[in-house]
Amino acid sequence: MKLARELGVRDVVLMTVTAVIGLRWISLTAAGGNTSIVLWTGALVFFFLPQAFAVIELTRRLPDEGGIYLWTKTAFGDFHGFLSGWCYWTNNLVYFPNLLVYIAGISVFVVGGGYQAVGENKLYIVLFSLTALWSVMLFNLFGLKLGKWVHNLGGFGTWATGTALIIFGIIAVIKFGLANPMPAGSFFTGIFSFDKLSMWAAICFGFTGLELASVLAGEVKDPERTIPRAVFVSGIVIAGIYVLGTLSLLTALPASEINIISGFLQGIAAVGNLLGLGWMSNILALLITLGGIGGLMAWFTGAARMPFVAGIDRYLPASFGKIHPKYGSPYVAVTVQAVISTIFIIMSFIGATVEEAYLILLDTTLLVYFIPYMYMFAAYIMLRKRGHGSETVRLIPRNKALAFIFGMCGLLTTVFAMIMSIVPPAETTNVFVFELKITGGFLMFITVGIIIYRLKPGKND
Repeated sequence: MKLARELGVRDVVLMTVTAVIGLRWISLTAAGGNTSIVLWTGALVFFFLPQAFAVIELTRRLPDEGGIYLWTKTAFGDFHGFLSGWCYWTNNLVYFPNLLVYIAGISVFVVGGGYQAVGENKLYIVLFSLTALWSVMLFNLFGLKLGKWVHNLGGFGTWATGTALIIFGIIAVIKFGLANPMPAGSFFTGIFSFDKLSMWAAICFGFTGLELASVLAGEVKDPERTIPRAVFVSGIVIAGIYVLGTLSLLTALPASEINIISGFLQGIAAVGNLLGLGWMSNILALLITLGGIGGLMAWFTGAARMPFVAGIDRYLPASFGKIHPKYGSPYVAVTVQAVISTIFIIMSFIGATVEEAYLILLDTTLLVYFIPYMYMFAAYIMLRKRGHGSETVRLIPRNKALAFIFGMCGLLTTVFAMIMSIVPPAETTNVFVFELKITGGFLMFITVGIIIYRLKPGKND
């Protein structure tokens, strides 16, 4: 039995928008001042564009379920394919609780800012997180024919919120002037300082996710055409909301007053109150919550396909590769993923020692997350060099040297982001312990993956 092809261009566009755009990145970067606009532009050129070119071309070469896993396996062999898929999957397992905490905190603004304390209550966060997680799991069990509407609703919520922020920023400039002076020199102040370079690495992280639809290529209608079109459309939306949204927030609020978590909502509320539209904050909080749930659904769906394809290839138990006879979903992989994610959610709250262990895992996942991207850019370069499927594949860009340059830009930017992720924050009291935790956790993830791979005889390179 095969997975049903349920996703069209609209579905893939909205899924990509809700998966990639994290409105909290706008708040985080805008708090850094006018230089954030230049940093966004730099990340757009050196990471986002190479990522788009790689995803489009690799999807055209290998338009099947698995995405990065399949591309890496084809370019470098079974072991590297498994390792890239393993890193992609395990990173998301640890990331889900963090995303859910953020969504839970925003959700209370739907009923008004007076309930903000509820969003910090551990019991509320746990109940909200588990309810949202298992609801998403059920939608996944019923297949993408139903589940795609969660992506679509989330994509609409994210797009609507980003658009509202941009519109309110324009209104703020026209009616009240600039909240931050914007002389040309202010966009480059301290651009190469450590803080700005660290922020740039974080911005690159905010641009990741274009490859998600390709992980689901076996469930996309005509993926060779649909995914490239969707990447093009969603890429414009994503870049526009990030860059223009950050600029709008800077026009509406002084950088020193921007909250790094909810600044985008703060900016809309500030302008809305001045215009007598304070009630809009509640509606936008609802849209942001829907966008967050849509993003959770998108990443949960994509991540579950990694153990699914690994089960088909027998790197994991064959049951992971089973498809539900009625709903056509990878129900075993989906259920196991929900159970493991539940354990991580509970770990993050049940006690100081266990919570600290979870936070170490969370800090480690940024390193783990970028491993598949290193493989993706390397596979882009390698498969272009080999000419895999070149007779029928529309290359982007056509010039081989230019493709190599874009691939290397993406690869080197990924390596730089990984290096910045292991540099301890200024407030770190013991640098050695910090580095030991990060590198030790990273090596643990990799070692466990290698052991699982080696336990499957007859599948080694």
